[in-house]
Amino acid sequence: MINDYIHIEAFDCLPFPENEVSANVLQAFIASQSESVFWFSKKYRIDEDSKLAEYDYRNHCWIAGRFVGEAFFSIKDQDYKITIKPRFGEKMLFRMLEEIFNIRITSSISQANKDNDWQHYIKRIIAFIWLQKLANANLHGLPKVHVKKKHKGEIIRGRLDVRKSIKPYCQSKEIVSIYREREIDKTIAQIIFQAHNILKTEFAIGQINIPDSAQEAINQVHSAIQSKEHISYDDYRRISYKEIYLGWKPFVDLSWDIIQRKQISLKQDKNQNGFGFFIDMAEVWEQYLRTILKGNLAKIGWHYINEKQIAYPNHFYKRELIPDLMFQKGDEIAIWDAKYKKMLGRYFDLDRSDFFQIHTYIQNFLNYKTVKVGGLLYPISNHPNFNDYKSPYLINEKGANISFIIDGIELEENEKDQNPSIKEQEFINRIINIIEN
Repeated sequence: MINDYIHIEAFDCLPFPENEVSANVLQAFIASQSESVFWFSKKYRIDEDSKLAEYDYRNHCWIAGRFVGEAFFSIKDQDYKITIKPRFGEKMLFRMLEEIFNIRITSSISQANKDNDWQHYIKRIIAFIWLQKLANANLHGLPKVHVKKKHKGEIIRGRLDVRKSIKPYCQSKEIVSIYREREIDKTIAQIIFQAHNILKTEFAIGQINIPDSAQEAINQVHSAIQSKEHISYDDYRRISYKEIYLGWKPFVDLSWDIIQRKQISLKQDKNQNGFGFFIDMAEVWEQYLRTILKGNLAKIGWHYINEKQIAYPNHFYKRELIPDLMFQKGDEIAIWDAKYKKMLGRYFDLDRSDFFQIHTYIQNFLNYKTVKVGGLLYPISNHPNFNDYKSPYLINEKGANISFIIDGIELEENEKDQNPSIKEQEFINRIINIIEN
């Protein structure tokens, strides 16, 4: 399929090269790659904004969606390769991933091999994240559970099973006893085993320097599990973590998603829909903002809370209200939604549904708490006067005394070498100034 292909390159949320694409090609791209997105968390799944590409009727052009990655597919006996890269550069993507997962991506990992496809580059980053999360989780060893075992012999181990001992005692003077033994949780070990095998064959994990703690855990898993066994979704959901092993849950969840991603890939191959691999920049952006805000606001007493409310709980049209970012200090809260969309300070940059959704959140939580500030947080591509992006009241002068803001981090599009740390700190300073005054 990929020996003689047409290669189309674009950046997320920006137009495709006009002379290189057609509606037929991009519609085939969307149809063949609808299940090619890898998410790091359970929250994000396909929704109305989850489009790999869409037509911009305002500017009469096709634009890439919020996903970065690469895909191969065919249409009318012609092979295509579409590559979508982050519009703020790869260094910014690495910085966000480093903040989210508390890792440092080494130069050998962050340098793309020109001989490889860009999706393999992204996969190698995910393999690196997997290893670092495994090393961080393995503080107290692999999760273990108590398992009942039977012993037959002349001595008692644990509790004597009188009924089952009668016959063997009469025949050979042996007795049966039941004892409990701690062993590695086989469901967790099987999930790690399968994920590791996938990463070895498809994510180039063998090219990465494996931390000692991660290698120790991998060795233990392969000692406990010799062959692949089917793990159902119900098996996965039934996993229970003792408090000492809670740090394993995010890692096991990531491993499970890698396995599920593989199943989707096999389905694509069977259906001959081509193949691809994408990550969701909206998810990365939200988790990145959550991480830097948690770290900086906790220093002044504002703590992240994960709270949801149910609108119309006793009706068929009930809905969950779950803001992306909510922080609390005493009786006061701050509410934001993270939006990975273009923001240049134009009227149409602010999506109508996003605008009314955040106002719904604010109005709802006013019934329970004192809302200090609410708003939407974007990567901002112009250089605004942020005072013009802030209202001291909600909706109008007669509204609640709540600051409503459009804010975020100023980032340059198509800038490979930008250093966002200064603009990141300016953003944090603005947020602190609003919630503390």
